[in-house]
Amino acid sequence: MMDAASRYMPGSIDSHAHLELLSRRGLDADSVLAEAKAGGIAGIIDVGVVPSDLERRFAAFGGQGIVSFTSGLHPTSVTPGRVDEELALLAATLDGGATVGNRPVVAVGEVGLDYYHTGDHARLQLETLERLATLASRHDLPLILHNRASESDMLAFLRRVRPRGVMHCFSQDAEYCAGCLDLGLLISFGGNLTYRSSDGIRAAAAMVPDDRLLVETDSPYLSPQAVRGAANHPGHLAYTVEALADLRGVSAEQVVRVTSANACALFGIAPWSADEA
Repeated sequence: MMDAASRYMPGSIDSHAHLELLSRRGLDADSVLAEAKAGGIAGIIDVGVVPSDLERRFAAFGGQGIVSFTSGLHPTSVTPGRVDEELALLAATLDGGATVGNRPVVAVGEVGLDYYHTGDHARLQLETLERLATLASRHDLPLILHNRASESDMLAFLRRVRPRGVMHCFSQDAEYCAGCLDLGLLISFGGNLTYRSSDGIRAAAAMVPDDRLLVETDSPYLSPQAVRGAANHPGHLAYTVEALADLRGVSAEQVVRVTSANACALFGIAPWSADEA
């Protein structure tokens, strides 16, 4: 068992996790995945932060049918002198058939803008994001978008480029959410939805149409309020599901149904079941 606070909603899909990073918080990824399967989770999207991590992540988790893979370049990894090399590696992977180990890469991500940690490279981040969007469009893949302290530039980019994809771990208010929805994006909510200071995020979560809604853990980060301070993992996804259900006046099972269907449609995956083990 991961911890006594693990909660599972059978059929749910964790649309954003970093399985390779679980060990940094003292968790064993194989144990996490075994428990997720036993708990009835129907999918986990393992999200890359640099193109070079894809083969390593696939070697570690590619035998787990519950896991699907993305590849991207996180904005905090966008550094002068390295971008061309990183993008060339990503392009080579996608141009080679957009697969790893005969499994499809299901999205380009995590990508985006982050001026909170690395605002001194804002222009380079924007240029890189546009190049990543072009690459994703060429392969008909969605973008998984990170947006921190970069709201104005991100919205301008979205209006200019109109990418297909999802705003990961949405952290803005309802007005900003409406702007993203107007541009056709899906909106994904994580454990920060449950924080006491997150009234704006909750207002946004209440207004997202069913067909635009996703849930995630962003493991091992952003543990929900009930387990805040502990390492996050897919076993905590139910806290976010239940918070969304309360906000939207529906059952948790309904949130699972719509978010799992949306994840399957966006990423081109099918739900995993224990019958496939």
